[in-house]
Amino acid sequence: MIINKDIMRGYNERSVLAEIINNGPLSRNEISQKVGLNKVTVSDIVGQLLERQFVKSLGEGHANTGSSGRKPELVEYNAEFGYTVNFSISGSQIEMLATKFDGRVLEYNVEQINHQPISIILKKMDDLIAQLPDFHLVNGLQAISIAVFGVVYENEILHSDFIDYDDVDLVGYFRDKYGVPVIIENEANLSAIFEEDYSKQELQNLISISIHEGIGAGVIIDAHLYAGNYGQAGEIGRMLIPDSGKSQVRLTKLPTFESEWSLNAIVAKACVIKQNKDYNLAMLIEDYKNHDDQIAKLIDSFCYYLAIVTSHLISAYDPQMIFYNSPLIDSLPEILKNVQMKLTFLPLVPPLVMSKDVHYATLLGGASMAIHSVLHMNGTRLILHH
Repeated sequence: MIINKDIMRGYNERSVLAEIINNGPLSRNEISQKVGLNKVTVSDIVGQLLERQFVKSLGEGHANTGSSGRKPELVEYNAEFGYTVNFSISGSQIEMLATKFDGRVLEYNVEQINHQPISIILKKMDDLIAQLPDFHLVNGLQAISIAVFGVVYENEILHSDFIDYDDVDLVGYFRDKYGVPVIIENEANLSAIFEEDYSKQELQNLISISIHEGIGAGVIIDAHLYAGNYGQAGEIGRMLIPDSGKSQVRLTKLPTFESEWSLNAIVAKACVIKQNKDYNLAMLIEDYKNHDDQIAKLIDSFCYYLAIVTSHLISAYDPQMIFYNSPLIDSLPEILKNVQMKLTFLPLVPPLVMSKDVHYATLLGGASMAIHSVLHMNGTRLILHH
């Protein structure tokens, strides 16, 4: 079989850079041993990475015990190569997170939008970028990611229930204005990428269930994001909820998991129960902690339907672990215990755990995709930090 030299060279460069990112600082000899390339090839690749400033030299390390020879030069990943800007757009707000090139947070900001038109949203996003300080890095802005509550296919928004994007080309708009790669992805998918990439534990198969204004699930299979044929995999908010007490009705008349049990829907139910139109999530959490019977019953109903959806995901994907990304569950971790108890009838239930970072998970997942894009490392495991 004939192997293209350029393809092999690219593979070797990615292997060396990934080793430095994930396990550095390292000497050239250590890199050679870990990736299985000869020292000449490794030295050449490291030299080019230094020249491009993806890695930096730490000078001489420690010589081997008993050795009188020259101490090896150590190199490590240059997290200050530049920065990424990562947005999350819901119906009510825009969040923006700037990160270094190892995923660590530089700046966070949020703007309320309350379902304003896309033209206003774009202006607010531009303003957020313009307000960023000088981070004093090697380079400036290198990539932008945008998380949306909707279906995304091949970097294009196909559908969103929260914002009318009016066929606006977000990728083209930001790419032309800032001259950097632009990535658009579903917010639940990005939360799954976060759980995969910001962990030293390598999980090949996982699911991240995101419950906010909308509901979705990000699915990782064989260490790669699974989005389905047209980006609709994990759209669990569209799952229908039948009423077993009624005769068969048209499927179009059945409520969905999202319409009944998103955060907005739960709070709306609580407003009716409490006969208080100003009742909010914080009040609901407080009442539950104070053992309010009405709110306890509401949360138990939520747990019941969440357990049903979780069981479907277990049956469909057989994940190693399921993460939950929701401010409600983060505030009331006993919800997961309730769901776990309801699933004891299953022969095997994977660990059900909270997201490692409910607040930033989606934004950091976007940062990971942005960093992978700039480094041309798509499909390569990089261990990032936050």
